[in-house]
Amino acid sequence: MRSLAAFAMRSRSGAALAAATGAVLFWLFPPFLIAATAVLVLVTLRRGALEGALIGLAAGAAATGLTWLALGRPSPMLQVLLPCWSMAWLLALVLRATVSLSRTFQAAAVLGVAGVAGAYLVFPDPTAWWRGLLSRLRQEFTDPAALGLAADRAAWEQLLGLIESWAPYLPGHAVSAALMVALLALLLGRWWQAGLFNPGGFRPEFQELRLGRVMAGLTLLLFAAMLVAHWPPLVNVALVLGTLYTLQGIALVHAVVFKLQLSPAWLLFFYLLLVPLLSQIVMALGIADAWADFRNRIRPRPGKL
Repeated sequence: MRSLAAFAMRSRSGAALAAATGAVLFWLFPPFLIAATAVLVLVTLRRGALEGALIGLAAGAAATGLTWLALGRPSPMLQVLLPCWSMAWLLALVLRATVSLSRTFQAAAVLGVAGVAGAYLVFPDPTAWWRGLLSRLRQEFTDPAALGLAADRAAWEQLLGLIESWAPYLPGHAVSAALMVALLALLLGRWWQAGLFNPGGFRPEFQELRLGRVMAGLTLLLFAAMLVAHWPPLVNVALVLGTLYTLQGIALVHAVVFKLQLSPAWLLFFYLLLVPLLSQIVMALGIADAWADFRNRIRPRPGKL
């Protein structure tokens, strides 16, 4: 991965090629989008806003053009790249200016909430919009050209029905997904930057990631209001903030593992269980850490550090 970063930093064309290639490979393996976005982050962190924007525009145009040739329309690529790359570019600028992951994550919270609010401004009834989109997908599936997929029709209908039941909360899920890609790319780009120009600098910065007590308190109030009111906009905002606190919880786990000098196998085990079992617990730990300060309460093992 660092070889990709080194290649991207050699020239503007190399960076654009790396980002465009990763964006196109997203259709084969979605995590490539994070790597592609991290190239944009790295260039922005190292060379500034204008250079990052130029790389984003060049790589985005190339990836969109290839998608247009393959699928007959550019919109799928644009719908993926515009939210993810614009968020990542803005957050990279904040990190470049503040040199603080904590402040950058606070800015990400504002950006995520603004994204949810923007969804309601553009689509006053996002539930109806999502259901209309799903209805069009259902119609396309029944088109004669799609008869080759008829064997999967039952599973497709079940999936569409499940997504339709989530329609009131899809704005939050969509913004959270784009924000998660942007933040993971931000962390990866920062790690690349440290590896190339400041070896060892990323670990302490990531492990000290904190969103602060004020934001934790506001998040708890929001969660309480969400449980009482069950109002979809509140739920959608809570989904965005939950994403941020999950990442803070992951940083906390890394800090504890490092402080106790545990085997890296513990982190592997943690990541294997994160999505199916531990994500909500990790999010809760991230919020509680604002007051509990687990990092300073845990003592290093005797003879370590």
